[in-house]
Amino acid sequence: MHDETELYRHMSAVHAKDFNTCFYCGCIATKYDLAPPLKFAEFYLKTREDADFYRVPSCQECFDFLQNDKSSLLGQRVDNVKGKLAQKYQKAIRIYEMWEHDELEQLDYQLQRSVKAGLELGKESYERYKFKGFEFEADGEKHSAHYVSSKGFTIFGEQYDSFRDALDYGSKAFRIPKAKLRDLYAEHDNDFDAAIRSFQELMAQKLYEKELEQKCKAFADEHKQNIKFVMHTVEIYRKQNDTLTIEGALDKLYQERIKKINQSYSL
Repeated sequence: MHDETELYRHMSAVHAKDFNTCFYCGCIATKYDLAPPLKFAEFYLKTREDADFYRVPSCQECFDFLQNDKSSLLGQRVDNVKGKLAQKYQKAIRIYEMWEHDELEQLDYQLQRSVKAGLELGKESYERYKFKGFEFEADGEKHSAHYVSSKGFTIFGEQYDSFRDALDYGSKAFRIPKAKLRDLYAEHDNDFDAAIRSFQELMAQKLYEKELEQKCKAFADEHKQNIKFVMHTVEIYRKQNDTLTIEGALDKLYQERIKKINQSYSL
C-alpha cells in the first residue's frame, strides 16, 4: 500500500485569508480529504483513469460527507459535498430564502425564536453551499478556484447572484407569495420567467372565471335563466369567436335566443 504523502499533492491556499479553511465549504479545516480516497489509489494508478491526487483541507462535516465517496476528481467531490449540504440543511436554507429579519416582528415570541434560529442556520448553510473554494498551490503550480458554477439567476433581464435575492425581487415586483414562486420555479425547470408567466396566467384565468360567473349570474337573474346554461352558452360563443367579450356573448345570447323566445310568448 502506498503512503499518501508519496502520492498526494498538498493543496496550500495562496492567500492568507484562506489558510486553514475547508476548500469545500469555507469552515475551519481540521482534516484532509483525499481525492481519490487512498483505498482506491492503486486502481487509478494501474488503470490511469483521471484522478487529481490532492490532499484537500476539509472541515470535519465535509470530511464525513465524503467518507464513502469514490470520486477521484476534486470537482466531483465538490459537487457531492454541495449536494449533501443542500440535502441536510434543506429546511434551514428554505427558511433563509423565504424570510426577512424585519418580518419576524409579526410573529409571536415562540415562533419568532424558531424562525430566527432557522434564519441563522440557513444563512450559514447557504454561504457554505455557495462557497467557491480558493486559489491554491500544489507542487508549485497555482490553481484557480473554478469548481463551483458562478451562474446567477435572471428575471426578465435582471441579474441576481443568489437565489434568495432573485426570489425576493420576483415576489415583490410581481406580487407573488414567495412560497408559491419558489414552487413554480421548480415546476418550470428552474426558470423564473416561466414561473412568473404561469402565475400571471393563472391569476388572469381566476379573474376571468370570477367575472364570468358574476356577469352570467346577473344576466340569469334578470332574464330568469339557468346560470349553468348561460355560462355554458357564453363559453361556446367565445370559443367560436375569440374576439367576443363576455358582454358581447351575453348580448348575442339575448338577441338570438331569449329575445326570440319572449317575442314568441307575446304573440
